[in-house]
Amino acid sequence: MEEELRCPVCKQLFNNPVLLPCYHALCLNCAVHLQQPASQHPPPTQAAELANESADYQEVDKLSILSETDSGVVCNSRPNSYVGTPNIQGILFPPLASSALSLACPVCHKVVYFDENGAHNLPKYRAMQSIVDKYGETRNLTLKCQLCETEPAEDATVMCEQCEVLYCDTCRENCHPSRGPLAKHTLLEPLQGRAALRNKTKTKDVQCSEHEDEALSMYCMVCKVPVCPLCLHDTRHTSHDVQAINSMCKAQKVSEMSTS
Repeated sequence: MEEELRCPVCKQLFNNPVLLPCYHALCLNCAVHLQQPASQHPPPTQAAELANESADYQEVDKLSILSETDSGVVCNSRPNSYVGTPNIQGILFPPLASSALSLACPVCHKVVYFDENGAHNLPKYRAMQSIVDKYGETRNLTLKCQLCETEPAEDATVMCEQCEVLYCDTCRENCHPSRGPLAKHTLLEPLQGRAALRNKTKTKDVQCSEHEDEALSMYCMVCKVPVCPLCLHDTRHTSHDVQAINSMCKAQKVSEMSTS
């Protein structure tokens, strides 16, 4: 089981994992290091993609591609890209701005495009982080800093209850000084902080009716229902366009304000 809990890039246990649209996970730091200017992965046109598919794939594959088009996203079986309409989560589709960034999944090689915030737009994979935390607790594994740019990351020494971030001594001094507006934050021992974060998440988020330990953190644009990370592995949502639920709420508020 431990192999499934390791990042495909750094080969370490997932640390602050994020979920790609292809449903593969990466450590956030690994995703940030892998991203490149979008010009490094020029997007193919949707017409070219469908033309190529018709020559190489069976009829069942064509039907699968067409069904995905309804969601505004075409995710084909080739190691190519996502083509469709713009979404509102910071994940972009052609045409791209000059400031756009791209990231090729190291597992399936599909490419996702971002705005200038890059991989930080990806939703946090809280279910995976929770599993890794529980796995580490049973084996007395040391939690790692979430801000170290080196791999492997240094051992975490504190967790900020307000920032919800694990820091090593160096990153805490650089990013969370004990002075100024951050001086009032509560710094906890790492394991104590993780336990407090799990309790906070359970009380703050609406839980999934099918997966009781998971929060409804995403929204399926096709089914028009909120889903949790475990729901994404359900065949009902595999090829659907899924957005971060917080982004959807913000977009709805902006839309209501603009029409009022």
